Amino acid sequence: MKKVVIQRDARSKKAAAKKEVRRWIIGILVLIFALFYFFPILYMILSGFKTEAEAAVPSLLFHPTLVTWKKVLSDASMINYLTNTVYHVVFGTLLCLVIGIPATYALVFAKFKKEGHGESYYNWFVTTILLPPVAVLIPLYIIFQQLNLNHVRGGLLFLYVGFHLPICIWLLHSFFKDVPEEVVEAAKIDGCSSAALIWRIIIPLTKTGIMTAGLLVAVFIWNEFFLGYNLTTNATATLPVYMARFGQQQGQFIAQLSASASISCIPPLIFGWISQKSLIKGLTAGAVKG
Repeated sequence: MKKVVIQRDARSKKAAAKKEVRRWIIGILVLIFALFYFFPILYMILSGFKTEAEAAVPSLLFHPTLVTWKKVLSDASMINYLTNTVYHVVFGTLLCLVIGIPATYALVFAKFKKEGHGESYYNWFVTTILLPPVAVLIPLYIIFQQLNLNHVRGGLLFLYVGFHLPICIWLLHSFFKDVPEEVVEAAKIDGCSSAALIWRIIIPLTKTGIMTAGLLVAVFIWNEFFLGYNLTTNATATLPVYMARFGQQQGQFIAQLSASASISCIPPLIFGWISQKSLIKGLTAGAVKG
């Protein structure tokens, strides 16, 4: 009997050891795979701390310096492009949420004259996501030229809200559908107005979804290039446009280009890393329903 117990313990220890080794091997392979894909971004960030002479010769060994970063951050045009991008991201995201939250509430909980109209309107909103910006570029270009919107910083803001509001509503819709209708009906019976109901009940119950929608809209606006490139001037363009025009305006300065690209990439990377739990939870919420 003791022999059987000893053999069983030995087998369990051997199995546990094999499982631990397998876990370490998988972890190392995943780390190598991640480093392989992250290496270009890492090398770009490191190149921003080189001089132009060092950046011209690919190497991981160099003397770090802040000269390139100081030069980039002291460039008035760079600061202007960055300011324009932050302006559009902040106000575009806020406007999408301010409009999208009550719009989604109406689509989910409002009583329409004909049954099913809420879903029809929601489907119409969602299908507008499929509209490619290039399809409406010519009329938008004419409107911007006629109204002189390409010289106004907030000109793109209307387009960003229009293009990204359907995405915001699409993401919020599944979260609002998960809110029990009994809770909403009870609040209405107690005399709660629609505005108070949204502020006191809907938003607290769906804050994960709201954070997810806000994050994705912010990232989409930050990275948007096509409209910014075609409908702005140098004074009103955004950071992706600056990166595209860098070679024409500044010349082939690899270290400065790397530092500028790092400024463009690091904020969304940090923001995504900080809020990754909320993002994953938000995107997977409602995926499995019992």
